[in-house]
Amino acid sequence: MDTRAPGSARETDIPRADFPQNGHPAADSPECAPLSLAQERLWLIDAAAPGAATYLVPVLLRWQGRVDPAVLGVALTAVVARHEPLRTGYRLRGDEPEQFVGPAADVPVRVVRAPGGSWADVEDEVRRLCAEPLDLAAGQVLRCVAFTGLTGGDAVLLVLHHIAFDGWSMGRLCADLATAYAAGVDGRPPRLPAVGVRFAELARRDREAGSRPDMRAAVTDRAAELLAAGPGLTLAGALPAAPGRAVTRAGGEVVTALPTGLWDRATALAAEHRVTPFVLFGTAFQVLLSLWSGRDTFRYGVIAANRPGPEADDVVGFFVNTVPLRAALGDADDFAQLCAQARGEAFRTLLYQRLPYHRLTAAARAELVEVAFALQNFPVPGPEVPVRWALPEVLPNGTAKFDLMLTVEERADGWYARWEHDLARYPRPVVTALAEAYLGLLGAVTERYAVPLAELARFGPDPAWATTAAPDATPPRPATAGAAPVPEAALRRAAECFAVALADLVDEPPEAVAAGLTPAADFFALGGHSLLVVTMLRRIERQDGTVLSAREFLADPTVAGLARLLAAPPRVAAAPPTGSDGRQATSPAQQRFWSVDRLPWLRQAYLVPTVVDLAGGVDVERLRAAVGTVLARHPALRARFELDRRQRRVYHRTDGPAGDVTVVDAAGWTDEQAREAVAEWSWTGFDLARAAPARAHLLDRGGRGVTLVVVVHHIVFDGWSRQLLLRQIAAAYRGEDLPEPVAGTGHTDPDDAAQADTRAVVQALTGAPVDVVLPYDRGRGDTQETRAGRLTYDLDPTRADRLRKVAADAGCTMFMVSAALLAVALARVGGQRDFLFAFPWSQRTGARSADAVGLFIDTLVLRADASGEPTWQELLARVRDAANLSFRHSAAPFDAVAAALHPDRDLGRPPVTPVYLSASDGELAPPDLGPDVTATVRPLDPLHLKYELELTVVDRRQDLRWELLYSAALFDPATAHAVLHAVTAAADDLIRQPTARPLEGH
Repeated sequence: MDTRAPGSARETDIPRADFPQNGHPAADSPECAPLSLAQERLWLIDAAAPGAATYLVPVLLRWQGRVDPAVLGVALTAVVARHEPLRTGYRLRGDEPEQFVGPAADVPVRVVRAPGGSWADVEDEVRRLCAEPLDLAAGQVLRCVAFTGLTGGDAVLLVLHHIAFDGWSMGRLCADLATAYAAGVDGRPPRLPAVGVRFAELARRDREAGSRPDMRAAVTDRAAELLAAGPGLTLAGALPAAPGRAVTRAGGEVVTALPTGLWDRATALAAEHRVTPFVLFGTAFQVLLSLWSGRDTFRYGVIAANRPGPEADDVVGFFVNTVPLRAALGDADDFAQLCAQARGEAFRTLLYQRLPYHRLTAAARAELVEVAFALQNFPVPGPEVPVRWALPEVLPNGTAKFDLMLTVEERADGWYARWEHDLARYPRPVVTALAEAYLGLLGAVTERYAVPLAELARFGPDPAWATTAAPDATPPRPATAGAAPVPEAALRRAAECFAVALADLVDEPPEAVAAGLTPAADFFALGGHSLLVVTMLRRIERQDGTVLSAREFLADPTVAGLARLLAAPPRVAAAPPTGSDGRQATSPAQQRFWSVDRLPWLRQAYLVPTVVDLAGGVDVERLRAAVGTVLARHPALRARFELDRRQRRVYHRTDGPAGDVTVVDAAGWTDEQAREAVAEWSWTGFDLARAAPARAHLLDRGGRGVTLVVVVHHIVFDGWSRQLLLRQIAAAYRGEDLPEPVAGTGHTDPDDAAQADTRAVVQALTGAPVDVVLPYDRGRGDTQETRAGRLTYDLDPTRADRLRKVAADAGCTMFMVSAALLAVALARVGGQRDFLFAFPWSQRTGARSADAVGLFIDTLVLRADASGEPTWQELLARVRDAANLSFRHSAAPFDAVAAALHPDRDLGRPPVTPVYLSASDGELAPPDLGPDVTATVRPLDPLHLKYELELTVVDRRQDLRWELLYSAALFDPATAHAVLHAVTAAADDLIRQPTARPLEGH
């Protein structure tokens, strides 16, 4: 029986109008808009094959009980009224397609009754409806059919066109439908709030971004990189590919349930090893593809949500994109390694999801993806939403989008692997065998995460099918055009080094990073920073025996530049110079810190205290011995400093005794007494001429735990050293052997290099103000005060990922983005447009300094010029170029730069700038003393700072944290909070509108 749902009295609250059939809005109507780049691809396919079912999305809702078709119709009408893409049509205007929004109208609900109450009674009709065309030109993008009379509950089939709907839209659509339906059941008119941003506006922005020259260049470059991965992917058992490319393809589907508990084991493993389920299941898929193709390097595709920002999260519409990626399995020994490496696939998805797939294929003049993977994890309505159906189920429509596509998805009764396949390319028996192999492979890797890849070979194809796999024809990567010839081997090695270093930055696989590297790829544009340069050069020295300095690399920080250094005759590392009297010259930074220590009001700001609270079975004597061993091992921690007045230079010796480790019995102390003691120990200075610049205290509170306080003077200590010290204390406590100590001498550059760099830096910074207009609550005193307050703000993972995407698109690091955000925030607060910010720069070069406790940083100055109302992209480009200039000329001593730029500075403020900016790739990790001891790094209280405002961005992998230290003598907490809020507001503006002018109107 087939009927239409009648209207009812309670529908009168819903506005009605027939959808335009012959008449459409005028072209200049606000209801008209261009297609987004993602929609354009689907429109082209529909135009080539009108009515094709390829991009129909049949969604089955299995009702918990009986459905009221009349109420359902009213609810759907409310949902369609709220979400314009569900009432949008498409037409060709001139040579360009456009979309037009129709008025809200009643949504008909067709009713099909099951005569016998069985799903089998309606199954054929469901299958037919899943493939029944929708008419985009008439604005028909949604069909609803209710199947009633079914045993166990009715069912509702929504058939939507993909051009108006994607997986992420599922959660919002279901939540709104459930809310509106519940209102109808209660006799209330459904009322849904307006959407925050219209899809048409998002489409306009998307078209504008896609028309930029940098986007077109990125498409061209990326297409060339992908073609270098070799021919298309052919798996064992494939039938010969037909010539040309069919617009539509008959498809089949093989669905297998994941064994009970496998999803839970896999997600627990993913969390334990800091990967996502997408990465784990996708990596297993890569292994399967490698086994069934006989190739270690190939292309495949992933389906990315591609939502432009938080404002689009509640928008029903089509945003997704197919992102071609390059898989390279050759360097991994076991699945754990490969999975760790494959984190970069997710990273590259974020980097490239904005490049339209159809434009990539046009630029490549070839199909780039034959096989694709998706993890369907669309959001579901919260418990407050009265949902009346089980989890939505996407049904097959009888077509295939790719040769083969695997979707891992959750259904009402568990998790499934759904294989959509082109029947003319992969017969069902082949896909069934692939599906079985995938389940077996998943079982193997979840039972033994570090299983050797060689042991997974048993999940390869039947030998009878193996001969159909295509050979690997990956061409060699060419040398940089226009540059001196570089051996291919050196280029490959340089790309590997880049990949490993950048993988450390984003915790992603080297193979995935290396896949897209060209000889011209710039280390800093890819997100690298100074400490990663050190890590990379140290690894090269250890593995290859080649010693390279950061200065040499910074002259040309590209793959080709590194390759030229690697191809040059090797050098061996030189030991740090020591005079005949045992003295060593200090670095410029150490000399400056020694001078600062002569000023009592600044002395505390140059101490580095670390306070760790320990609970559990702590052996205090064993810990005291471990701390004493580590303090005594490192030469820098035994250093004494003296001024040679004749030479007017500071020297140091490292042959003195180590600092003290004292144990205090505080079992009877109050919490306030313990806090005061920790504060006193933390901020009591050193006599750098007579005493070691490091000491430690153990506060033993009996059953209430132990507090470890380690205090080191900044003159011999930096952030890298801090983590290294805690790690070695833990190793000594556990009874492990410690590495041989390394002399922690500061870096020194030849005078000619320092002078040349100083000239370049001063020239670039001249003209910028040497002060910053800050919203002071009190004026500066005669001498600078260092007491500090602290505020933090955490940017949630969703917005953090979008900000990382903006940074990657602009070729910027998060440090550079934070500099731009800080400049905009301060410009909005104080009106200044040109800023100088001080920032730390690591000078560690080679394996010796990387393993040393010492001071290997200097202070550089960055110019952030926001004058002239630049767009965000223009400002980011300015900051990026200014930062790279500072990096290249890092030999310029800060004192020399300050003397040239700010000769009349006084004692009441820091030289050159009162603002300091830094970036960190993680928070300080507490020492691991064993399973019986819990260690927590305690925030310092009180605090001291070197500048008036110090902003640090901490990339905590999932989210981002901004930490603002502010001078308590100059700012009230509320004022500092306003400054931090201005930074975070600027970040939200950048995420929402990266093409806007952030200072327009300010």
